[in-house]
Amino acid sequence: LKAKQGCLRRACGYAHVRGRGRGGAGRPCPPREKEAMASDRAGMAQLAQLLTQTVAGNTQGMQAAEQQLRAAEIKPGFGLILLDLLRDNSIAAAARQAGAIYFKNYIRRQWSVEGAGGGVSASDRQAIKQHLLTLMLQAPKQIQVQLAAGLEEISVVDYPAEWQSLLPEMVQHLKTSQDLSVLRGTMETAHTVFLKFRSQARSEQLLKEIKYTVTGFQETHLEVFKAACQRTLGGGLTADQLVLHFELLRAVLGAFYSLNIVDLPEYYEDHSKEYFQGFLELLKFQHDAVAGKGGEQGPLEQVKGVICECFALYTDKYQEEFSQFLLPCVNAVWTLLVALDQQEKNDQLVAKGIHFLSSAAATHWNQSPFEDPAVLSGICEKVVFPNIVLRDSDVELFEDNPLEYVRRDMEAADQETRRRSSMDLVKAMGRLNEAKVTEILIGYVKVLMEQTRQVPAERAERFKDACIYLCIAMAVRGQTQREGVTVTNQNVNVVDFFASLVVPELNAKPPAQRSVPNELLRASCLKFVTVFRNQLPREQIGAVLPAICGHISVESPVVHTYAGICIEKLLTVRDKNGQGQSAPRYDPATMRASLLQMVEPILQTIAANKGIPMNEYLMRCIARIFSFLKQQGAETGLQTLRPLSAILVAMSANPSNPIFNHNLFEAIASIVKVCVPSQPDAVEAALLPSLGQILERNVSDFLPYTFQILGLLLDATPSVKPLYQELFARLLSPELWRAQANVPGLIRLLRAYFTKHALFGDLMRGHLQAILERFQFILCNRKTEGSAFELLNAMYTHLPLEFYQVHYKTLLTVILTRLHSSKSPKFQRDFVVSCSLFVHRQPNNIFPAVLGEIQAGLLSNLLGSLWLTVTKMALRLDERKVCTLALAKLMAQEEVKRNPQLMTGCCAGLISLMGLVQSQNAPAVAEDGSDDEAPPVDGGAGLDFEVSFSKLRNTDLPGAAAGLAPDVPDLRVAARALLQPLLAAILPLAQANAELQPLAVFIQ
Repeated sequence: LKAKQGCLRRACGYAHVRGRGRGGAGRPCPPREKEAMASDRAGMAQLAQLLTQTVAGNTQGMQAAEQQLRAAEIKPGFGLILLDLLRDNSIAAAARQAGAIYFKNYIRRQWSVEGAGGGVSASDRQAIKQHLLTLMLQAPKQIQVQLAAGLEEISVVDYPAEWQSLLPEMVQHLKTSQDLSVLRGTMETAHTVFLKFRSQARSEQLLKEIKYTVTGFQETHLEVFKAACQRTLGGGLTADQLVLHFELLRAVLGAFYSLNIVDLPEYYEDHSKEYFQGFLELLKFQHDAVAGKGGEQGPLEQVKGVICECFALYTDKYQEEFSQFLLPCVNAVWTLLVALDQQEKNDQLVAKGIHFLSSAAATHWNQSPFEDPAVLSGICEKVVFPNIVLRDSDVELFEDNPLEYVRRDMEAADQETRRRSSMDLVKAMGRLNEAKVTEILIGYVKVLMEQTRQVPAERAERFKDACIYLCIAMAVRGQTQREGVTVTNQNVNVVDFFASLVVPELNAKPPAQRSVPNELLRASCLKFVTVFRNQLPREQIGAVLPAICGHISVESPVVHTYAGICIEKLLTVRDKNGQGQSAPRYDPATMRASLLQMVEPILQTIAANKGIPMNEYLMRCIARIFSFLKQQGAETGLQTLRPLSAILVAMSANPSNPIFNHNLFEAIASIVKVCVPSQPDAVEAALLPSLGQILERNVSDFLPYTFQILGLLLDATPSVKPLYQELFARLLSPELWRAQANVPGLIRLLRAYFTKHALFGDLMRGHLQAILERFQFILCNRKTEGSAFELLNAMYTHLPLEFYQVHYKTLLTVILTRLHSSKSPKFQRDFVVSCSLFVHRQPNNIFPAVLGEIQAGLLSNLLGSLWLTVTKMALRLDERKVCTLALAKLMAQEEVKRNPQLMTGCCAGLISLMGLVQSQNAPAVAEDGSDDEAPPVDGGAGLDFEVSFSKLRNTDLPGAAAGLAPDVPDLRVAARALLQPLLAAILPLAQANAELQPLAVFIQ
């Protein structure tokens, strides 16, 4: 990498290594340059030392090094210096490895930050992108992995529009390189870059990006695939070469999937025979060099798994084009599945193969192989049944790794297990052949239940376990993560099965000596109740509830965890009444005794680290119990705060499980919410010492939650403690706001200060400039720009205008500047909603007047080009309220009234916002996301902890005003009052345009 200017090097606090050729020495240096190089070398050594310190294991040293690096990373040139260090082979391997990890995290933190928020300068961005791919391909594997992750982060934001050199550079490497490692690394990079196409919603912009990519990549992609297949299947490769080829093929297939996932490109359709012939040949290939060992899949299983995913993609999306390949692909996968043994290395491949058969079985074909009853029986016998019955390895997992067992089997867990995939196959076959498939499987269940009477107890319990899962597979036809099963197979009587098999097992006393098969069966019975919680009547659940709660004290970690999951899910069940409103099915007063008896055993299990350490499921159960019981659990809740506080202090020493931490704070918040209004001093006495320790020790993982809990406490406290006075200035530290995880908590706590502005008035006025600077910082970061509007809305809602009126023009200018560079529909929506809130809450003319000061005619331009577009978007009820009332106010402005075209657009916007086209008396929809009974965060795969795990649900006092417009109980009444003075202007427009007549009728 070429050296940056010296001023940039010095600004970062580190000297920059001068560019050297691979040979090392470079040209001779004059004396002054030699001195500079010595200084550069010293600076590089200093940077290497700091990086080494970040992974040294000394907590104090790690934090000090991290702070110095964080201070340096916001200055120009830092990323380039870091890349130079990674390229320099004379630097110790440990420092380079730490530097690679730091580079990845630096990119994650800074690349999405724009403008005044800091981030990476434009020149640095260009230089990093120019050199990153080549450096990555030349780096050792450990460093390559980290650089690839950084490259992926950049590509998500910049590719292709802001990184047009990347695709040609990758194609050039693939066309010209003779180094198989470079080919593999380049194709893995392409696969990584193209992954973004899998997760984005279909749009014109996405289609353009894919077309650009396909056009530049398609021919090279096919050539690499054909060459790799030819060499792999030819039989002349050594073991090492074979591994490299399979790793290359894995990336080729991943890229194929990503480029075909949105639409079928013409080139791939034209060359589908070449691809699918290669796929079928690869499915037959066997070689020990690439096969997995023991429980770990190898490149062979991975490649075959991706091929099955590609088959499923074409089955789901491109039936007409895939129909010619259907029979050979089904036969190939069927042959593969029957041949695979029960080793764990095959588990994911089996799951993916079964998933393809599920997709094919659930699809209408002109000649479907799944219409033959003999085929259905064969699938049930050879695929479904062997993969639903527990293996010895599953029993070992139950005993030796209970957390992994729970994660594989629990609701909404990873789909790639044999048992879950087999159950999905049963559902898929049942869509078109429900009666026949159900008949076949009920026959299996009857045979198994007969055999339970003839075999030893341990064998009988395994058979019963298989029956439970066969019943779940047969009965479930539709379900959601939040609500559970919503549609069932009417040919399966779930309630009878529950009464005949599940209830007796749950009510039976556990054996005197621990029996793993019995514990497995009990866990499966609890799983059955969890799955069918909506279908099982309240009375029958009530009869078995004490037994379910009693299982929380069972020694088996899986059993007591399943008991906690079962209760947590039961408490979320809601039924609709005659008016269509939903209410909890179970009564807190009725369940109170059984639920509160669970609290002490759960706390003892967690505190003693029994079973599953830091058991997130049990802690979630605690949170749910108190959230459900509310005042019925207040007394016990207050007593529970101290042990929870002790667990909090213990966890703060090493906060290693983010999901457990989240549920711990959710449990604390659910208790605080109930107890603090009536006993604020007792609650603060239990919590403030531990929260104070977290703040004092700067426990970064816990700060986001601590701020939110403090906000809840501050809302309720009648007398302000010194802690809140002392804390305020620290809340505005730029360092705190750079950690995205802190942002929701900081805003929640600032909102509490805003609501008590009468007590903190001087403090607020003295720091308002800093508050607005923090707002601008998070506005300029794409990952936190939504939170910026939350801060702004809290200010508009709770602070008097006099506090910030002098800054309002500057504030609005900053937002408009950011709006100009952001084309995101969400940003536009947030902007319009926030401005609408301001217009709704403040005197009519301030917003238009300030816009006029910024630029003449700006109000009309904004309304016509942006505002009216947002009125057609999906909005929550409270957002629609403020948008409707603000638009009605703005229509009264002379600038708008004099513009018939704009008035017409505004009228159409109001019709859309109020739903006047459907029905004048249409009921308002419920607020989204404001339900306390919504399940706490599950911690599903793929969620970003910083963004998704920090915001707690229970951080508002009971009865607190919800949404943006609590002062508007009836939108239509308020809107009509504002619009009646405008009737004379609206009527002529409605007479000329029939589409506006519903608004005129509504006003009259």
